[in-house]
Amino acid sequence: MLKFVRVTKYYDGIKAAEDVSFELAEGEMFGLVGPNGSGKSTLLKIMLGIIKPTEGQLLVGGAALKEKDWREFRRSIGYMPERVSFYDNLTGKATLEFFASIRGGSMANIKDVIAELLPKDILARKVVTYSKGMRQRLNLAQSLLNDPSLLVLDEPTSGLDPIGTRLLYDILEKVRERKKLTVVLSSHMLAEVEEKVSRVGIMKNGVLKAIGTLDELYRGLNLPLRLIILVNGDDTHGAAIKEILRQEGAVSMTYAGGQLTAELPVENKLKMLTAILGQKDKFVDFTLRQPSLEEVFFGIH
Repeated sequence: MLKFVRVTKYYDGIKAAEDVSFELAEGEMFGLVGPNGSGKSTLLKIMLGIIKPTEGQLLVGGAALKEKDWREFRRSIGYMPERVSFYDNLTGKATLEFFASIRGGSMANIKDVIAELLPKDILARKVVTYSKGMRQRLNLAQSLLNDPSLLVLDEPTSGLDPIGTRLLYDILEKVRERKKLTVVLSSHMLAEVEEKVSRVGIMKNGVLKAIGTLDELYRGLNLPLRLIILVNGDDTHGAAIKEILRQEGAVSMTYAGGQLTAELPVENKLKMLTAILGQKDKFVDFTLRQPSLEEVFFGIH
């Protein structure tokens, strides 16, 4: 759908993004993470057509866009910024009608979405009375008014409580199922991104340091799995299991309070679990944890 080809952006001689190449597939949920100053916001602005790259190009459907094509493409993009200024004296309904008039689209395009996000009594109230969570719901609604094919979300759950966060993602999933909506999610909430996206790109110092599925990133960094075993009440059982794990290549093992924790090389997972299950009289339960996106993020230099 959208392809970055060796995109570089300078600001007053400073590289905000350098030689960035990646492709968005139609209908995917793509995560973009990175610390402040990493170039993440620059990529979003280029993606939205707000700024142009200094070098490189964007391809849409395999073709480079001319200026008139960009104007048309921008009409197919929805954007939910982290913060948006609304007119406090307007009602929620009048606010959406205003955004529809300047961006294209209409409330009729997403009447079912609006009904879930903002019930009629909320829409009838002035925005000045809205909580931060209500403003974020209004923000999501305005981003969908033009029935976009690409939706860019910048810190979408900022200020939302857990119920509001779940509602937002539930609605997004429904919209994605209804049409092949491509979503780019930019967030500092790594655990949140980890649960929602199919692929993730990690930006640091203006460079796209890594991109792929979470499993591809785990394996690329050779991050270990974490095995936690609740031993069956006898330290001799803990010692026996620990020795088996050591023989099978486990590392960084600790045993305390009847709990044995070990890190396992991914390639040894099945062999090691088979060995452990052969000792099931020695433990009560076990948990196997995948590496987290946070571990990936801090493991990339």
